[in-house]
Amino acid sequence: MLSSRERVIRAVHHEEPDRVPIFEPYGVFSPTADVVLGRRSIVGNPLARVRMAAQGRVKRLSDGIIRDEYELTKKLKFDMANIVLLPHSNELRPGTKPKMIDEKTWRVGDSIYRLTSQTGYAVEMDSKIMKEGIPAFEEHIRELEEVGNEEIDDVIEDFQYYERRLGRLFKNLDVLICIGSGHTVHQRGWLPLFLKCLYIRPDLIRRYLRQRTRYNIRKVNIAADFGAELVYAHGDIADNHGPMVSQEHYREFFLPEIKKAVESYHKRGLFVFNSSDGNLWPIMEDYLINSGVDGIMEIQKTAGMDLERLKGQFGDRICFEGAVDCSFALPFGSEEEVVRETKETIGILSPGGGHILSSTNSIHPGVKPSNYFTMLETAWKYGRYDRKH
Repeated sequence: MLSSRERVIRAVHHEEPDRVPIFEPYGVFSPTADVVLGRRSIVGNPLARVRMAAQGRVKRLSDGIIRDEYELTKKLKFDMANIVLLPHSNELRPGTKPKMIDEKTWRVGDSIYRLTSQTGYAVEMDSKIMKEGIPAFEEHIRELEEVGNEEIDDVIEDFQYYERRLGRLFKNLDVLICIGSGHTVHQRGWLPLFLKCLYIRPDLIRRYLRQRTRYNIRKVNIAADFGAELVYAHGDIADNHGPMVSQEHYREFFLPEIKKAVESYHKRGLFVFNSSDGNLWPIMEDYLINSGVDGIMEIQKTAGMDLERLKGQFGDRICFEGAVDCSFALPFGSEEEVVRETKETIGILSPGGGHILSSTNSIHPGVKPSNYFTMLETAWKYGRYDRKH
């Protein structure tokens, strides 16, 4: 029987392991996390994490994240484990300690965030850049450019604690450790301004993306020192109708930065998965092949990402992570529908290796815990490679 780490490595190398590896890169949120742990989860409750950070309870927050991540990984029999960052802004700006405004709203620096109950993710509601536009964007870029590499390393101080605790615990489980790098693709509340600048201030976009890549590379290098072996270069760049940028813009602005990051990660011996939901077909050749990545995660079938087409076109070169539907099947489907959905996903993506099973995005707050457990039981039963698919 293979170890979890060996199982994942074989899958990424397009070899058939003993069974399909299982993991949830974007996390298991409450209430599912609470059921698994038999107590209130910290790592599965973003609002609780932000409140603890706002109260200055960083040590307790760190301990809670470490305990939850370890126990969830062990109890759910995951083959991979995620290093979860503490809830501060990923931008290199002063004033990153959150300050609560009301029950679900908080300020970080000059940005205001609000938690969306349905998804469990925070949305930027207001910021200086959203108010003042291009001048504030340019000022923000200048601030990023003035930060030295040593200062970046100091900002990424979360890993110092994980090195001593979480990394060691995960190594004892013999799982493959991963990290979300942050992407060169922008995801803040001022996305419309960002896209506008592609046309009227392309110089700003180049400068901004260059700084994001610099930060991401240094962050991943630190994670690699502490045992990370796979990078999720996440960042949504598409919706249900297609990419948010043209193929020409993607190739001119984004692809060079992604390639630069991927080359850096590969030099450290890490696997790299690109990640975005939405319809990616217009940029797929650049997104998967010309970028140099090893895999894709967050495959959204409801946006037209057909699994059979993906497997047939890219299955000999790309590892697929997904893709049990978490927009309908896991939140609203019957047990029979979840079984059928999981078996179908395994039947298409798993043959020949090159598949890690997960949901299409995350086990978000809307997912029924019982449906997720049905998904896992189905995967353990039908994901074995000694069975006929």
